[in-house]
Amino acid sequence: MSSTSPFSVRVVGAGVFGLATALSLAEAGLKVRVVADVEPGRTASGVAAGMLAPAFETLLDPPGGDALDLLLTARDLWPELAARLGLTLDRSGTAATGGADWTDRLEAGFRARGLRIGRVGRSEMEAWLPGLNPRYAGGLLTPEDWRIEPRVALAAMAARLAELGGILERRRLAPEDLRGETGPVVLATGADPALGAAAPELQGLAPIKGQILWRGDLPPPARVIRTEGAYVLGSEGGVLAGATMEPGRRDLTADAGAQAGLRAAVGALLPDAPPEGWSARAGVRAASADGLPLAGSASQPGVFLAVGARRNGWLLAPLVAKIVTAAVTGEDAGPWAVRLDPARFG
Repeated sequence: MSSTSPFSVRVVGAGVFGLATALSLAEAGLKVRVVADVEPGRTASGVAAGMLAPAFETLLDPPGGDALDLLLTARDLWPELAARLGLTLDRSGTAATGGADWTDRLEAGFRARGLRIGRVGRSEMEAWLPGLNPRYAGGLLTPEDWRIEPRVALAAMAARLAELGGILERRRLAPEDLRGETGPVVLATGADPALGAAAPELQGLAPIKGQILWRGDLPPPARVIRTEGAYVLGSEGGVLAGATMEPGRRDLTADAGAQAGLRAAVGALLPDAPPEGWSARAGVRAASADGLPLAGSASQPGVFLAVGARRNGWLLAPLVAKIVTAAVTGEDAGPWAVRLDPARFG
């Protein structure tokens, strides 16, 4: 298909994968309709920290196989996308602090992978994070990891899509609604078992519930701060702390029991912060067997997938959008398309 053919594409899902892909398709000259049952800010992408963190994700929670080059490639697509949307990327870098053994292992891991990392003193860490545990003597700083404000970015994507003639329709899409669809359909819904008939590949995705905490009565950190078992950062005028990883759970209920490890890690980082006063937000992500997305053509003709990023949806969104757009339009999807091919699990 020509990338300028004026046919309609339906994108199901208004998280970062859905909106980034819809925007990419619209910029390629296609007529796009996004269908979602919740507004963008209430998706799992809206209940997120907006991490663009190839380095720390590789060190602390790596997807299957050696994916560092892929994650770095995805990160490097963000400046152009942010510029088109008028968004500001936080490229001040990410710091890490904690026990000496933990930070030593982190530093060794960074250097073994050729990633930039440097030591910082106690005074610098305390300036970035007031109230830092006095037992932490210093920390590390890397320029490799960036961040974007999720809800601001989702709103900018939706606004730009509307400028290009795209439509965002809020309603629940039933499987039968896809029968008889004449144009391409992109499923960007996460782990939605109801749509398994439209794309059997979705049945291989597992849900992972994530909870983050927020409060507005503490000074926001000057940059993202990582510690063992948690991160804290400034968001919406307050402090955001995350995040839990609860495999197999689909509910959106705040669960103090599941938050126990996160709260303990934040308490160790900020011992003088009152334990009460945090509000919880929950979202449900989808994960493939290897922790990388399914991006490209599904086994059903006319169906395309943009799902399954586990915890790297924001980081991988521009790359997934590029691959899916190429699959829809019949263009070259680039060297990473094979790695994210939905057919890779057989």
